[in-house]
Amino acid sequence: MSIDKLPEGLEETKTKQIMTGSHGNSHTFDNGEIYFKQEDEFIFGYFVAKNTNLFHSEHSPKIGDANLPDGIYQLRKQNEHAPAGLTPVVD
Repeated sequence: MSIDKLPEGLEETKTKQIMTGSHGNSHTFDNGEIYFKQEDEFIFGYFVAKNTNLFHSEHSPKIGDANLPDGIYQLRKQNEHAPAGLTPVVD
């Protein structure tokens, strides 16, 4: 989710992996800055995109890479509305 600015006190993580999916597939990027911070069960960090491409080991390069517009993002696990409330979506 796009946001205006990073929260204070974050430390950049030196990795190119955003997360590993439930089937062990890596979600990675080539350019940008990642800051992991577990806020709650859905928000797990922040990302600053600068000429960034996203990659998924199962889909890239068959389908192609995703270009992320430059900006600042809050990293969230996908969730869905269920009778019990918001629940994480399992990849």
